[in-house]
Amino acid sequence: MNVPRTSSRSRSARTGVLTAAAVALALVLSACSDSGDKQSPVGGAEGEVRSGGRITLLAVQDSRSLDPFGTSNIAVADEPRSAALYDPLFYFDLADNTVKPHLGESLTSADGGRTWILKLRPGVQFSDGTPFDADAVRLTYEAHAKPETQSVRRAAATGLAMRVVDPLTLEITPPTPNAAFDRTVALHLPYIIAPSALAKGPDFYRTNPVGAGPFTLERWSRGAEQVFAKNPNYWQKDKGLPKLDGFNVKVVADTEQQYSTVKTGGANLFYSTSGEILERAEKELHAQPKSLNGGYLIQFNTTKPPFDDVRARRAIALALDPADLHKTLNTGSTPAKGLFTQDSSLYDPGAAQAAPDKAEAQRLLNQLAAEGKKLDFGFLIPQNPRSSQLAEYIQSRLTGLDNISMKVESLEIGAYVTKYAINRDFQAMSYQEFLPDPEPGMFTSYMSASPLNYAGWKNAEADRALLAARSSDDPAVRKQAYADLQRAVQQDVPVWVHGESIVGPVYDKIGGVTLFNTGTALMDRIGLLA
Repeated sequence: MNVPRTSSRSRSARTGVLTAAAVALALVLSACSDSGDKQSPVGGAEGEVRSGGRITLLAVQDSRSLDPFGTSNIAVADEPRSAALYDPLFYFDLADNTVKPHLGESLTSADGGRTWILKLRPGVQFSDGTPFDADAVRLTYEAHAKPETQSVRRAAATGLAMRVVDPLTLEITPPTPNAAFDRTVALHLPYIIAPSALAKGPDFYRTNPVGAGPFTLERWSRGAEQVFAKNPNYWQKDKGLPKLDGFNVKVVADTEQQYSTVKTGGANLFYSTSGEILERAEKELHAQPKSLNGGYLIQFNTTKPPFDDVRARRAIALALDPADLHKTLNTGSTPAKGLFTQDSSLYDPGAAQAAPDKAEAQRLLNQLAAEGKKLDFGFLIPQNPRSSQLAEYIQSRLTGLDNISMKVESLEIGAYVTKYAINRDFQAMSYQEFLPDPEPGMFTSYMSASPLNYAGWKNAEADRALLAARSSDDPAVRKQAYADLQRAVQQDVPVWVHGESIVGPVYDKIGGVTLFNTGTALMDRIGLLA
């Protein structure tokens, strides 16, 4: 029996419809559904696609690595390349908000999520000709869980008990009952590396990826370009897939330059988290914007001064206005009212973030100052223009208040990630979350014991809500649990969300752009227009 799958609805394309260091990297690279979303199937609205030819994909930054452990499953970062090299086992379909099979055939639980049975498609091979089997899945998940692997998805694989039933069947027992484990596989553990590559160690597999996807890595010029070629052993080759002979990934850090390059025919595709760029592309090129839960936010370190005091967190949240922020910066994003999009079936308007109130913010600041706790804090951002604009805006709005000062710390992306994700050395920081479904992202971000709870937030009510949502497949139970989580966040303010997350591809002269997970296109079906 399949455990029913329920998720929040995505916003329409017109209205704005990632785990440690590398996920963090993806969430900041571009900081810079009952759905009307325009999916683009093969032979869709843009026209028929043909077989053959190459395209160019633009990326804001080069990959750290190309293995499933160090890459980020985010559209604006590594997921397009991971999808090309590995193909997902299962994926979250943004057209109907369900988990769909791909390399896997089925992922089911007959006991409310205590045990899951994963079945694989027969006849699949890795690109080096070795078999894609249940043992390969087991070995990949075990590698994720080992501390020495330093996997960004260690939390998703830790505690999994696995038993190979037969070459195509793996039994998986999560550490606690998890009725949403299919979402964990689709969003955090979809990519499987060949045991033959895994056995050669990280120095090999980080730059010599071996997967079962439609493409293989042909060459890699660090910081400049990656070249991918069609996989001759691809499991769907008899269906004429992949459509392309190959594709190139070129690094272009500036998003406006990415846009102009596609518009003038120098490239075919890039991914953006800018609402303004996506809206422009809908008029001038092609785009498929998707609004996701999570959002653009300020994350507070609740484990150290000054934000170990909830009054300091509330003062910042009350001093700032999401609507004014996004209007002033012309981001094209929808001002947020919390961690869920306002058209999500899980959004609770009764637990929305408090409205701006500068008088109350000043009262709290005065109270803190009277106790010798004047609010002087550092705000950590990655080095890019959009993050700098955000920091300057926040400083400008706080300047009019007494007993508060903010110093901006802008770091190169690697140093930024190390500082907060590894060393946890920050007071407040700019951050983004892209969550097609609240599971497993909100669990890993806000559960007290989670290693990816960067805010260090410990809240018993939130923990109970997260466990309740994870352990049930009843839509009513999930809705109530996430309402409880929203109330806990509203009361305790571990984060302040100012904009709803938006992401999507911008493209031209290609079709077959079908989106999954965080707005990435499935790479097996993209093709040049006939």
